[in-house]
Amino acid sequence: MLQAVCARNHAENISRVLYPNDNFFVGKELRLRQEYFLVAATLQDIIRRFRSNDSHHRSFDEFPNKVAIQLNDTHPSLAIPELLRILVDLEGLEWKKAWDISYHTFAYTNHTILPEALERWPVTLLEHILPRHLEIIYQINAEFLDIVRAKWPNDDDRIRRMSLVEEEGEKRINMAYLCIVGSHTVNGVAAIHSHLLKTQT
Repeated sequence: MLQAVCARNHAENISRVLYPNDNFFVGKELRLRQEYFLVAATLQDIIRRFRSNDSHHRSFDEFPNKVAIQLNDTHPSLAIPELLRILVDLEGLEWKKAWDISYHTFAYTNHTILPEALERWPVTLLEHILPRHLEIIYQINAEFLDIVRAKWPNDDDRIRRMSLVEEEGEKRINMAYLCIVGSHTVNGVAAIHSHLLKTQT
């Protein structure tokens, strides 16, 4: 009986406290789990609806024409690697095709450019909770940095600044950068904000 109650409480923790204090590891871990739970459940529902509108054999080629996902700030940013995980690992699509589908599905609105407000997840935490998603983020980053290197050869400072992986201090993933790289459209909440987003990030 006690084990059943403990298991139930542990399972319900994910929705018990919204925005837990993430100044501590336990709070950070819970928040990451909450954000993943949100995007995983949402994407499963979106895919279920996408398939139920015609047949179970509907091609994912149609997905970006039938589905638009708006990332409103960085809290749902894990939707990008989660959709890629579903397309590659579960649906068996090749990476390039999965990336094209995912990229054309997402749009991103950024709400702040203040560095302290931008969500950055420690790599160690992602390795512990979502190792496959971290692999996918590394793949996205590697391909993005190849494009940056081709456009600005020998500009190591630019590569460091534009990388999704922040190497200084504790290694972190910049979730706003993930949203920018993984979305077909990016905007700020106002015209001036969009301008600052283009020129200062």
